[in-house]
Amino acid sequence: MSALGSFNAQLLRFFKELNETFPEERDIQLAVEAIEATKKINPKMILDLFWENVYVDLNEAIKREDDEFVISYAKSKISNKYNEISPALLIFEKHWPTMTDANHAAIWNYLKVLCILAEKARASKVLF
Repeated sequence: MSALGSFNAQLLRFFKELNETFPEERDIQLAVEAIEATKKINPKMILDLFWENVYVDLNEAIKREDDEFVISYAKSKISNKYNEISPALLIFEKHWPTMTDANHAAIWNYLKVLCILAEKARASKVLF
């Protein structure tokens, strides 16, 4: 599997797990559907959305597990621009305070892996 394929597969797993954890959040289910459709049509677009809306501004905060920064960013980003990545950011704003430590750890792990995979996919010469 290519670096881009690995990234997209991991992002889709993340959203599907979020959907299982928060089935009442319709936006997450819609995001899963949008990601699946975009993956078929233009898989690089998913990476570009993640890169622009998560990686650039949040990579360091994710590495530090700085939930306060991520929540503040999520509030700002969602109010200014909504896209397929927004439901994941919404989880920080809406559900983070009531989540278990195990859920926090799982989300941080997903985000850290996604950032690493995004770096590898962007560095891959296949994309350029």
